[in-house]
Amino acid sequence: MTMKRCIIPSILLMLALEVAGRPSAVAVTSDEGTILLPSEGKEQVGTAAASRPWDCCDNTICTRSLPPICICLDEVDECASTCMDCVPSVSNPFRRVCGDQYFGDPGPKCTEAAGSGGNN
Repeated sequence: MTMKRCIIPSILLMLALEVAGRPSAVAVTSDEGTILLPSEGKEQVGTAAASRPWDCCDNTICTRSLPPICICLDEVDECASTCMDCVPSVSNPFRRVCGDQYFGDPGPKCTEAAGSGGNN
């Protein structure tokens, strides 16, 4: 008698685990809540660069949070068109600095010398 009581819950558990292991049609078609591997998100890199307030920056300051919050302190003649907060530089009022904050990777360096960072 005890064997019959033990078999039924075991069979139900096995069926539940089998169903849980299969993704439903709704979960497959919806991108919301889907976990992507790093190799699956490569097409989204272009959209991140498009929303960044600067094309490139040599002098960035970023927080250590995830994602980092970055600002670019490069002094330029004219801010990029995507910059919403273009302010005069403190050291040279004829130059401008983009005061926007960006959540994520600060992007590429503008010059190769700044990118290498070596002590020649």
